[in-house]
Amino acid sequence: MAYNVVISARLGPYESLADLLASAGCAVSRLPVEAQHWTPELMARFCPEADAYVGMFNGIRIPAEVLEASPRLKVVTSPIIGTEHIDVARATELGIVVAHGAAAENFVGMAEASVMLIAALRKRLLAKMRTLADGVWRPAPLGSMVHGSTVGLVGFGNIGRTVARMLAPWGCRILVADPYVQADVVRDHGAELVSLDTLLAESDTTVVLVTLTRETHHLIDAAAIAKMKAGASLINVGRGGCVDEAALLAALESGRLSGAAIDTWETEPLPADDALRRHPAVIGTGHVVGHSEELYARMPGVALENTLRALRGETPLHVRNPEALPRWRERLAALA
Repeated sequence: MAYNVVISARLGPYESLADLLASAGCAVSRLPVEAQHWTPELMARFCPEADAYVGMFNGIRIPAEVLEASPRLKVVTSPIIGTEHIDVARATELGIVVAHGAAAENFVGMAEASVMLIAALRKRLLAKMRTLADGVWRPAPLGSMVHGSTVGLVGFGNIGRTVARMLAPWGCRILVADPYVQADVVRDHGAELVSLDTLLAESDTTVVLVTLTRETHHLIDAAAIAKMKAGASLINVGRGGCVDEAALLAALESGRLSGAAIDTWETEPLPADDALRRHPAVIGTGHVVGHSEELYARMPGVALENTLRALRGETPLHVRNPEALPRWRERLAALA
């Protein structure tokens, strides 16, 4: 029996995934491009027979009501590392496994990018480039060394742990704020587990690495920025809504912060007139800073393997909600 796999209208750089699923024997159905939300008609068309949902589902998402209306559903697969478009909590309650693209090419690439941005901000790279472009040869802001500086990591998942390992030879003091990790895990990576307030007050560079939840929305707001060391810099490669961008702009304009690097934004795509887009103290990228040719080549295969494993009753390569696995196995047994 062919598995029924519903894919998002667009798969972006992972479009080959549709053909891979079909070649593996899946019956692939694609949501219509014009669909902006799940109407009763759309749910009646796709949900009853869906064994898997695969894609980013930009805008339309995979909400609780879709999960509840999909009695055969075994897995929701996000080709990317992010799962904000899926109601993971409800999937866990229902015993539906959520797989995602947490392959090494993803989190190592993001860690590389994070270290690059730390160095660029410490060295005042933007100002030095601008000085040369303006026709001035040598005078420029000198910047500071990464060596001996304090780097704060807000969130200590795969990306944060890889950043800590990469920075180990740089002689940095590394602080970590993450209520979900144990102190010994942090110590094993040469870092210190501290409160968020301590991290903000003592870090020369703060790197936001958390995903977006109710708990982390505007985690870095005006009050948090006020606790940061004067002249520090902020990097957001987690999710846009984790940083209050209006508060960040005010801190840059006042000189409280010396610079920022932003890859993930509160509104994506970023409006053309956004004040941070061309701010002289901001290194801005469009949610691609850690992407690579290697990543784009790898991710369709990872998503395929995640999905096929789950459909066969095997644990996917990368599970976003491992706490759901016991209930997931019960669900599969009931569906058999």
